[in-house]
Amino acid sequence: LSIKPQLSLADEPTVALDSRASDELLNLFTQINQSGQTVLMVTHSVKAASSAKRVLFIKDGDVFHQLYRGNLSNEQMYQKISDTLTVLEAGGDE
Repeated sequence: LSIKPQLSLADEPTVALDSRASDELLNLFTQINQSGQTVLMVTHSVKAASSAKRVLFIKDGDVFHQLYRGNLSNEQMYQKISDTLTVLEAGGDE
C-alpha cells in the first residue's frame, strides 16, 4: 500500500533540531515538494523559510506580505525575507 498525500503540514519543524538535522529536514521537504506534494510550513526561522518557493507574512491574523522565490538562491531569498521582516518590525506597510 502506497499513500501519497497531496499536503504535508509542518509546525515549527526545525525549532528543536541542530543545524545539521535542520538542513537534512529542509532538504527532505524540498524533495517532497519536487515530487508534487505541497508542504505547508509555519516557522519563525528565516533559514527555514528561505528554502520555500513562497513565503507569507502574517500580521494580526492577516497576510501582510508575500514573497515568491522565482530564480532566487536560498541566500537571496534569506535576504529578501530579512528585509521584509525589518519593514514589518518597523511598522511599515511594504
